[in-house]
Amino acid sequence: MAWTSRDFTVAEAAQLAGLHRATLDVVVHRARHLDVLFSERRKHRRWFSPKDICVLRVAYELERAGRDWATALAQAFEHLSRPPPTDALLVVPVMSVSARSGRLVTGLAETIPSASFTVLPIGKIAAEIDAACQQLKEADIVAV
Repeated sequence: MAWTSRDFTVAEAAQLAGLHRATLDVVVHRARHLDVLFSERRKHRRWFSPKDICVLRVAYELERAGRDWATALAQAFEHLSRPPPTDALLVVPVMSVSARSGRLVTGLAETIPSASFTVLPIGKIAAEIDAACQQLKEADIVAV
């Protein structure tokens, strides 16, 4: 299956990314000005590739690690231009907002005693999504 072939619907992309369909709808709406990074519109439908699905999944995890959605999408897109090796890891510092000042702080601020990092197994995520994409398309072929 081609990494960039946009053959999956929104419902399929949500299932393959491990996201609830409503969560994906919200994500797409929030990032509609960046949607060329993770989807394509044809007529009134949105289509996704295995790469797009991986970008969305990794961006979702990066957002959970404290990035704003635009930054998370950009970072995920940057690291997934090609399918990563299955053992590839993305190590990023966890970011949080200081409750007292409302400013963005990273690992060594007084509110976080030591540097914290999130390790995302992007190679494993990509391999699992690619395998699931192949299974889904094979099931479609058999069903026809």
